[in-house]
Amino acid sequence: MIDSGFLDAADVVGSADDGMTAHGRVFHVLQTLNSMGPGLHPLRRIIDESNVTKSTVHRILRAGVAAKHLIYRAPGRYGVATDVANHRPDASVHLNLAHDSALDRETTVLQRQTAQVAMAFSAVMVDDTPGRLMVNHTYGRRSDFQAAFNHTDVDAKVALRYSPLTDDAAGLAILSHLDGAPRGHLMREIRSEGYVMTESPLPDWKMIGVPLWRGSTVYGSLVVMGLRPQMERNRREYAAAALACAARLSARCELASGAMRVSA
Repeated sequence: MIDSGFLDAADVVGSADDGMTAHGRVFHVLQTLNSMGPGLHPLRRIIDESNVTKSTVHRILRAGVAAKHLIYRAPGRYGVATDVANHRPDASVHLNLAHDSALDRETTVLQRQTAQVAMAFSAVMVDDTPGRLMVNHTYGRRSDFQAAFNHTDVDAKVALRYSPLTDDAAGLAILSHLDGAPRGHLMREIRSEGYVMTESPLPDWKMIGVPLWRGSTVYGSLVVMGLRPQMERNRREYAAAALACAARLSARCELASGAMRVSA
């Protein structure tokens, strides 16, 4: 069992996360763990080096373990999963899935079908502001995306990787299907259409987001992202391609869940 997250003295004293946004704390803790290098690291050291409160660090790490980006070993040691760490050695935070995963294959299919950027995001339900975290992306020959990303400001780069669910299509596709989601025309429209298109964190780029399902539970989103003219002209075509990929992924989740129930 993962060690408990009860408050202790570390939660009472001031810490560096005072004034940080919820998504900023998630990114900061994951960056800290990544900078500590390969292997397993004690929870206390992660707390000390991140200077974030124990309860917050613990919730973030548990979410990472549940998403299979992090691994846990008793007593209280955490590390980046080996296949995740080896996948993107150049990344500032190693959060991509392994190359042979179904998600990786489907994002590649989506990118090739649309000739746009394809991304996958995981829902992150920690702290008071639920967010979405990029776990996979592929852009094929779209060197214009890499150039735009390299030349944009730091805030936009961080927002593309992690943002609250309310910020863009990647999050709204998740938020609209959560229990207790805000009421309103936009949420009803997303549920009716099956997708949503918004501006992306990169200037002049838009994104279309569709939900990813595990049974009746939404756990993430699949996104097509491109320059505004192409996205507006081909929105229905791109949305249909994303919905088809998402349906295949959801079907695989159902098969895997059924196999687990049979084996149990």
